[in-house]
Amino acid sequence: MREEIRNQLNQMSDAEYRDFSASLIPASGRGQMLGVRLPRLRAYAKEIAKGAWREELSYREDLYFEETMLRGMILGYGCTDIEELLEGFADFIPRVKNWSVCDSVCSGLTLVEKYPERTWDFLMPYLESKEEFPVRVALIMLLDHFVKLGEDGKKTARRRKITMEDLQAEEEQGRYLEKILGVLDREFQEGYYAQMAAAWLLAELFVTFPARTFQALKTLRLDPFTRKKAVQKIRESRIPDGQVKMYLKDLKF
Repeated sequence: MREEIRNQLNQMSDAEYRDFSASLIPASGRGQMLGVRLPRLRAYAKEIAKGAWREELSYREDLYFEETMLRGMILGYGCTDIEELLEGFADFIPRVKNWSVCDSVCSGLTLVEKYPERTWDFLMPYLESKEEFPVRVALIMLLDHFVKLGEDGKKTARRRKITMEDLQAEEEQGRYLEKILGVLDREFQEGYYAQMAAAWLLAELFVTFPARTFQALKTLRLDPFTRKKAVQKIRESRIPDGQVKMYLKDLKF
């Protein structure tokens, strides 16, 4: 089956897309790339997940960048049992060496939203890792599956617009908001991609819970780089109005 998969990936490859993608990912973390576009890779993962997908996950070595990403996508599409998913994810995380595999796979693991407490406990050791990508994986999982998660599985939507008044207003609190802010209450020295994930997570909190996040932004024990990038990402969003963006720009943390 493995050779069949590799042949299929080669047939789906796009040299122009490969060169573009390779320019966005450090060579040290990407390995050999074929250039398979994400929609085609996801569709192929869904197809494999309908069959003997566990056989695919049992294969230990990946030759191509796309094989590693496919492995994670199959896990997301194939698993219906949370313990099997987390066991497979624990095997997968050490294979993550770049932001692209991390972010593309994490977004598809939606089963975890049905078991948030179990997943939270699973992620905590990775958040305490001294290595860059385990920390990023855990932070992106929080961003994708915990920021907006409310009671009874209901989701809290992003704000459509944020004004100065919203920074002081009463607002509904997210189920995991305080716990996520607790996770962010430290310096992130594990590496650039962990820092950028923390900044992205904080920016997403801001556009969902602006008042509480703004308050936290002034007190969190973030390293200067991560705090700067979080403010930059907030200001790049279309949701805060011009006055909010200027206020954040001038604010000295």
